[in-house]
Amino acid sequence: MNMDAKVLQKSGLTEGESKVYLSLLGLGQSSITKIVTKSKVSTSKSYDILNRLEEKGLVSHALISGIKHFKAASPNRIIENLESKEKEMKTTLLEVEKILPFLLDKQKEKESDEEAEIYIGMNGLISVFNEETAWMKETNGKSYAIGLTTGGKYGESVNKFFERMQYKRDKLKLKTYIIANKKTKGSFHYLEKSKHCQIKYVEAGSEMVSINTYSEKTIIAIYSKKPFLFVIKSKDLAKDFKEYFDSIWKQ
Repeated sequence: MNMDAKVLQKSGLTEGESKVYLSLLGLGQSSITKIVTKSKVSTSKSYDILNRLEEKGLVSHALISGIKHFKAASPNRIIENLESKEKEMKTTLLEVEKILPFLLDKQKEKESDEEAEIYIGMNGLISVFNEETAWMKETNGKSYAIGLTTGGKYGESVNKFFERMQYKRDKLKLKTYIIANKKTKGSFHYLEKSKHCQIKYVEAGSEMVSINTYSEKTIIAIYSKKPFLFVIKSKDLAKDFKEYFDSIWKQ
């Protein structure tokens, strides 16, 4: 697939629509036979595609001696369509923002006092810790963790994410407290030089598992071949973990 077709797909056209439209640009007003030959899209599919392109204002047709001939509209129409979508998205965004408080209230109504969820992979990890950071920002709350890890097989991706996350937290002056294995000392410079992150080291501790708590949630993160995160919502568990954390911290 050439670069032009890829760009057209990013603008919202399907692969078939891109092929047919580009073929028509090169052919000028043409019958379906020529379009099929140039685009290498089957006749039945080409008719469907041309109908869709007409609906998008990118193709027109005329009857010449009783035979349909198609012509590509100006490529400027693609920009106009994108600008129209952009305006529509902005309007939709404003509408969603207006009803967001209502949607959040509806979600809270159905949330139980105790819940457990499992997240898998980097996207899951990012989602979990971004939620924690959002809560810290909103409430100026603190995060507590036992364990630092190089992230197992996903080490580089995990480390880069946590470095970016800590930079964001430092900028917002959010407080994080960590208890880590002494063996990891010197491995996490971005944490050790942070003015808003305090670390204490102990002789033992896993480098493959970390436990975090904030608000009513406890995160158990396991870094094996891919990150596995267990997120438990429970006031009692969060309270117990915080007491456990405090007892080690004081030592």
